[in-house]
Amino acid sequence: MNWGHKIIIVFILGAAGIVTLVVKSMRTRIDMVTGDYYAEELKYQQNIDAQKNAHRLTDPVVIAQTSDSVEIIFPRECLDAELKGEITFYRPSDSRRDFSVPVQPDEYGKVLVHRQRLDRGNYRIKVQWELDGTPYFLEKQFFVQ
Repeated sequence: MNWGHKIIIVFILGAAGIVTLVVKSMRTRIDMVTGDYYAEELKYQQNIDAQKNAHRLTDPVVIAQTSDSVEIIFPRECLDAELKGEITFYRPSDSRRDFSVPVQPDEYGKVLVHRQRLDRGNYRIKVQWELDGTPYFLEKQFFVQ
């Protein structure tokens, strides 16, 4: 085989490699954090204010993991009041695993999310609630084991 054939083979292999990369990149899922990015950006200052309100609570909101559930525990001052809001479990690696639950704590201030709804891995938990007309917001990275 002469050098001309070898050059043609190298060009064909290179072109096949490029085509393979293009096909693989076209099939890769790209998940956005939110579909309505610009509207979320406009609400960002409200989230900052709500985070400040959450830091002013006497006790922080605690997110803990047990063998069968993830617990979101609200502080004492939230126990006797009517809370409105939602808890969002955002999975950065797969948006199909995202879900939300309403903020409906029990008499101990706990909201339980069963492990069957969660895959092992990294989540960003966003807790948004309102207490006596004041908005609160907490965002925390959490690893489910």
